Amino acid sequence: MLMKNFIVLGWLFALPLCAAETPVFNIRDFGAVGDGKTLDTDAIQKAVEAAAAGGGGRVLVPAGKFLTGPFTLASGVDFHLDRGAVLLISDDMANYPIRKNRYVDAIIATNAHDVSLTGEGVIDGQGEAWWKAFRANPEMTHRPYLIRFSDCRRVTVENVTLQNSPMFHLVPQNCTDVTIRHVTIHAPADAPNTDGIDPSGWKFRISDCTIDTGDDNIAIKPTDGRTPGDKNFLITDCRFFHGHGMSIGGGTFNGVEDVTVSHCSFDGTDSGIRLKTLRGRGGLARNLVYENLTMNNVKNPIYIIDYYPERTAPKDPATEKPEPVTDRTPINRHIIIRNLTATNCPTAGTIRGLPEMPIEDVTLTNVHLSAEKGLTIIRARGVRFENCSIQAARGPKVISYDAEISGLK
Repeated sequence: MLMKNFIVLGWLFALPLCAAETPVFNIRDFGAVGDGKTLDTDAIQKAVEAAAAGGGGRVLVPAGKFLTGPFTLASGVDFHLDRGAVLLISDDMANYPIRKNRYVDAIIATNAHDVSLTGEGVIDGQGEAWWKAFRANPEMTHRPYLIRFSDCRRVTVENVTLQNSPMFHLVPQNCTDVTIRHVTIHAPADAPNTDGIDPSGWKFRISDCTIDTGDDNIAIKPTDGRTPGDKNFLITDCRFFHGHGMSIGGGTFNGVEDVTVSHCSFDGTDSGIRLKTLRGRGGLARNLVYENLTMNNVKNPIYIIDYYPERTAPKDPATEKPEPVTDRTPINRHIIIRNLTATNCPTAGTIRGLPEMPIEDVTLTNVHLSAEKGLTIIRARGVRFENCSIQAARGPKVISYDAEISGLK
């Protein structure tokens, strides 16, 4: 008994007396006013710099409304918004320097590691002024993104609400080891180019997010000059409302592979599964898995097209002429769609490849589509249906041209 107690006590004494607490840098302690009118940019930036100088820590945005212009995050910093905290992004364009013919983004981190954005607060991009300016002049200088992480490692974004970005909301660009979870993103359905999440890079997990926007809900973008391109993406348990759906593209240069989209719902989106690319911006997209999805009132449940935008495609596929294959020719192959139910849709969707490079090896299992118009398949090889049904209110269930299709009764 004495020996047993000795062993237990020895193990206890081997433990640290207490875990080191994460240092907290409250932006109010650095001069933030929080009245929603005073520009608190300098106080926020000073708090971030103090945390970084100390080796990392939590920059705390407490309850209140804090107005800010652009600022930069840093390695080791958790930018945390308490419940009741609202970060108002200034809509005064004079607060945004122009670099390389674009306004700087609102919140950025570049070449950082172990950086996070957390909490139950809100980041409001106040984008109406930017949208109005863009509608008046679509050639205006490139609008800011709400948040952009560039070339970062070990990035976490969780629990926050992002809304009304001037343009894209959350852009982890060329990043590695990214976790995005329990994030809510919303903007009006007619807000131009207000994508929800536009990731590119390697090893992403996006889960339990709700996205309702004026453009792509999620769009996996091409990596910027990197080989291999986008790889190892898991998108799961997300809810998509207004927007263009779960997209890859526009463009797949440098390649996209090993993407899984699972247990997601789509309600009122323009597209569900969306792979959009075009000649000159294409690459190899393969090993794409879409499973356990539900869709309602989605314009195009399945939309895989090598003419983006679609208006560039010849109306009559018989008039298409093949072009030389290059390293920027779209190549889409090894695509699995299983356990998908779509109801109340205008069309069942479109799968359309190129005469010089048909889409290859698409397997649909337990896919059930109910739509006004059937599924269009043009320039495709190895499209296999297993235990599937397509109900078209008018016309044939499948409209095909130069397509190799099997298994659909």
